[in-house]
Amino acid sequence: MIQPKADNRGDWTQAEIKSVFGTGDRARVCADAIIVRCGIPTEFPPEVMAEAEEISKMTVTQEDIDSRLDLRDEPIFTIDSADAKDLDDAISVHKTVDGYTLGVHIADVSHYVKAKSAIDNEAFRRGTSVYFADRVIPMLPEALSNGVCSLNAGTEKLTFSALMDFDKEGNMLDYRFEKAVINSKVRGVYSEVNEILAGTASQELLDKYAPVMESLMAAKELAGVFEKAAEARGNMDLSSDETKFVLDENGVCIDLLPRTTGESEQLIEQMMIAANIASAKAALKAEIPFLYRVHERPQPDRVEELAELLERLGVPCRELRKGKPSTKDFAAILDRVKDTPRASLVNQRVLRTMEKAHYADREVGHFGLALGEYSHFTSPIRRYPDTSIHRILSDLVAGEDQTTLKRRYGEFATLSASESSKNEVRAVTGERSAEDCYMAEYMKAHLGERHMGIISGVTPKGIFVKLDNNAEGFVSLNDFENCEFEYDGEVSHRDLRSGRVLMMGEEIGIIVAAADVATGRIDFMPQEP
Repeated sequence: MIQPKADNRGDWTQAEIKSVFGTGDRARVCADAIIVRCGIPTEFPPEVMAEAEEISKMTVTQEDIDSRLDLRDEPIFTIDSADAKDLDDAISVHKTVDGYTLGVHIADVSHYVKAKSAIDNEAFRRGTSVYFADRVIPMLPEALSNGVCSLNAGTEKLTFSALMDFDKEGNMLDYRFEKAVINSKVRGVYSEVNEILAGTASQELLDKYAPVMESLMAAKELAGVFEKAAEARGNMDLSSDETKFVLDENGVCIDLLPRTTGESEQLIEQMMIAANIASAKAALKAEIPFLYRVHERPQPDRVEELAELLERLGVPCRELRKGKPSTKDFAAILDRVKDTPRASLVNQRVLRTMEKAHYADREVGHFGLALGEYSHFTSPIRRYPDTSIHRILSDLVAGEDQTTLKRRYGEFATLSASESSKNEVRAVTGERSAEDCYMAEYMKAHLGERHMGIISGVTPKGIFVKLDNNAEGFVSLNDFENCEFEYDGEVSHRDLRSGRVLMMGEEIGIIVAAADVATGRIDFMPQEP
């Protein structure tokens, strides 16, 4: 890491070497540099670790149990990835005469992390946990995130629980928030639950989940109801192409796998969305300071650009030509290209058209989810906005009046929303930069290989091609022999000699030509036609 120093002598600049990380052909080393460049905090200060050690000794007392809703006998369970250690959410579902009762039980981080404590100040500074291919940089010390706060099965844990009633169509009839104590019956794993829901589970798995099977099946049913309701209101099934990086024992990327989402992942997502809606409703009803997760309507000029692009690609998009297209209009376009070769491309272009979701102290709705009210309540172990919300709602549940809450949290909500949004951008920037390095590291080991890919972008000097493993590389027009291309300014190049057209969204054969790990750049060459 080099820090320049201006010396006001022409074009010369002095620089001081601040850090040496290692060779630039290792993605892990590049990730180290990215963390420093982005200003992502890694080491916890001594006072934070001292507080964490004291908190880690805390146990659930009889006083805790007496002062909370006792849900220890409820069929509550968690579902996470097999290697997850920070289990911050659990669920329980019961069928009722009118519909369903859903419990979303979230680790009560605010019980342990007090306002303006050393841990709280550090969590505010970090804003979020950051995820790299080879490491997690946690928002909270592991003694909390993986220990006292984690909802491990078979142990008594303190939660802040959202208890909601729904009718058979998925409409929320009632909700309340309770400080509770639970004892999770099963430590669920996504892959295992997917087998159960698909009807392919072994008897061993069925036995493991027997204590919560009725609750799990009710959750499956309720998730289906939620999905139908979301589809009816126009919720966009919009997701970026995520990659799972497989590393060897030395931290070198040896495989790229598209990250898939199964039924259990979607089930948990639907349950969390419900709790997030309920928390926003509670704050709006009480008219108190709060943090909302907002997603504004896309800007008209960007919608116009998208419409022109889709029309050039031959994708009907009449919905975008009317004034202020709705979420349902965008959903219709995504559905139109579903299961076609251009589905991923259109998905990404629609995603780029959207505004970035962020945190705000004013509710403006969530365009992507087609919701009028939304917040982030369900991940206080890894997101500071959720911790902030827990703190505010805890005081509301405890009976604090509106005047007190406005005085106590008015400035805090504004500041927390602003800083949390900035820290989220910092984390995402670092994560994506590191992903580029790991992708280049993998492709560098596969130089000369031939692949088929989809033209994902067109520039005046060449094209970008995306492979099935999500690696994306650049093909220069200079590498096409005996060609003279004319650029249409948007989606294609046409060879004036042969008539060949390189069109965005079409398939092309490439050869892996080069990969620079330090910059994350990958270059391809065209296969011979």
